Amino acid sequence: MKTIKIILAALMLITFAATFSACEEDSPETIHSVSELSGTWSWITDQGDAGNCDVNISTMSNTIIIQNFQNQGSNETIQAEVKNDSFDFSGFIANSTFEITEGHGTILSNWTVIKISYTISNGNTSEKIFATLTKTSVTAKKK
Repeated sequence: MKTIKIILAALMLITFAATFSACEEDSPETIHSVSELSGTWSWITDQGDAGNCDVNISTMSNTIIIQNFQNQGSNETIQAEVKNDSFDFSGFIANSTFEITEGHGTILSNWTVIKISYTISNGNTSEKIFATLTKTSVTAKKK
């Protein structure tokens, strides 16, 4: 009887060891912080009449603030809350008569590229804009 218990215990131990030794450690997911988006970005219009320019992105918690949105000047901004690797935005460009609807951004390439699309209207006409933002520099973080 004692031999059976020893054999049973040994089999359980071997099974337990085999189960955990066969598991590979999952590679850790890259976790990004919204603050990584701070800095200067090159805005290239893929489609639409927004033009090409540099924009500055600053952050506050999970919110990004894009200055010089659509090459309208440094006081012209939009804000959006980042969720995972995307964000939605709408409303008026600050200090402007242009209204944005259906705005969406997707953060790609290890958070160095942002693809955005939106519809913009001046009250009379609407236009669909597609643009690619590529990070060109990093803004120093405050301590």
